[in-house]
Amino acid sequence: MQTTNGLTPYNSTIVLLDYQSRFALTLSSTNGETLIQNAVNLAKVAITFSVPTVLTTVGETSFGGPILSKLQEVFPDQKPIDRVAVNPWEDGRIIGAVEKAGRHKLVVAGLWTDFGVAHFVRGGLQAGYDVYPVVDACADMSAQAHRIAVERMIREGALPISWLQLLMAFHRKSSSPDVYKILLNIVNDHATLYGLDMKYAETSPAQGRPRWSNNKPRESRWGKWSMAPIRLQERV
Repeated sequence: MQTTNGLTPYNSTIVLLDYQSRFALTLSSTNGETLIQNAVNLAKVAITFSVPTVLTTVGETSFGGPILSKLQEVFPDQKPIDRVAVNPWEDGRIIGAVEKAGRHKLVVAGLWTDFGVAHFVRGGLQAGYDVYPVVDACADMSAQAHRIAVERMIREGALPISWLQLLMAFHRKSSSPDVYKILLNIVNDHATLYGLDMKYAETSPAQGRPRWSNNKPRESRWGKWSMAPIRLQERV
């Protein structure tokens, strides 16, 4: 039985399916702003840990529209694969990108849960991959459609996770103090109530002093992501 314990930045590929404005406007299974932020958080995790990432659209120049600008900003030099097949697993360019990465674990998120995501998950499972749908970065036209799709993926062998669980899984493989700073900074910035809890832990109520340093260096275009400069330092 697969668990998140086996997920590392070195054995995973992230696939982000069809984050397009037309599809986002149809969502009612979750708050749209939350969904977009979770997708962007997932993209930041991919960039920070240098995980190969595949981007797709469908009908970009017709009914779907371009990929969401906030997501494209994370991958400014990567053009999404504009698929024509209803099932993304049937597009040879997408499968080729997955195979080129050479990883046996697929982390998948996108729109809609019961359409592109569920089809891709099923195809990946049938091809022998371990597949992890990031359910809080997926959404559908109704809460029921999203729930049923997630339940179906579980029955077929997928292991649903959240973007924060993925970050924790990737972080688990490193004991570096700088990587721990990455964890603190991203949850401070993006993990809602958990982030508030971490901020509280950083300050001693009795003495009003910081328990850990909260300095966030800034470098080039990664400056707005508090975790990114640490990644750049690790490459040196």
